[in-house]
Amino acid sequence: MSENNPASRLLNIIQEGQKQKKDQQAASAWAAILDVPIGDKSLLMSRVGHVMALPAAIKSEVGQLENINHQLHLKWLSSVETSFSVLSLQIQWKQFIERFNAETIFGLEVCDDLLSRNRPEKVAEPESLKSLLEEVNALLDRLKEAELPLDLREFIFEHLYLVKNAIEEYKILGIRPLEAEVERLIGATARNPDICTRTRETDVGKRFWGVMGNLAIVTTIVVGQLQIGNEVFDALSPESENPPEAQTIVNLSMPPSDCGAEDGDSPLVSKPALLPGYGKK
Repeated sequence: MSENNPASRLLNIIQEGQKQKKDQQAASAWAAILDVPIGDKSLLMSRVGHVMALPAAIKSEVGQLENINHQLHLKWLSSVETSFSVLSLQIQWKQFIERFNAETIFGLEVCDDLLSRNRPEKVAEPESLKSLLEEVNALLDRLKEAELPLDLREFIFEHLYLVKNAIEEYKILGIRPLEAEVERLIGATARNPDICTRTRETDVGKRFWGVMGNLAIVTTIVVGQLQIGNEVFDALSPESENPPEAQTIVNLSMPPSDCGAEDGDSPLVSKPALLPGYGKK
């Protein structure tokens, strides 16, 4: 399946869940499905929460379509909502997963087909995401040892951390959080263009802009609404020696979370705190 809509992503997760051992605790099954390290309960609850929000996202997307029977296409919804409402991480996995019968799966498949044809999202290549995550993790490790002013350290860490989360949660949330991070970075650099110059004067900063440039490629940002200056274009295109004469146009399908957007517009947290090991030397 393409994972280009929330119905496809929920269906993939449920079908992966059906392959898990039914006699294990639900927490263990969810950790395996959502790639959460054993013992990280906070991260597990966060990702399960994202999964539980998928039925509402499907309902919203289907509701945007005209000339269809919404009630018929969402007939499965009440059953899934009930299943999630009684979910506990302490129960046996079979008590949850066996609620998803053939009728429910068929309903999700119908919605997947409907949304794939009428409201498809962009998708990222799995190998590109894997490579990008490796780059992000390597740079986060390097950042721990780098000698940087605190403001530059915080700027680089904040964006890398959010990109890492967005990649790891791609199977749940799709590409929109990654797009939002590109847009958020554009907003941050447009407000403070000096940050581009200062970070690019450091080895870690140069690598950071290379990673973020690769992120922009992965998300395939295209022509759209917001004008940005050449300094931002240059920062996201570290190998380019010929910036455009006119201002570059970049598509912003979602407003940056810290650039005037209302709370709740972006699935990303606004600004993560520095984790242990990333503080000022």
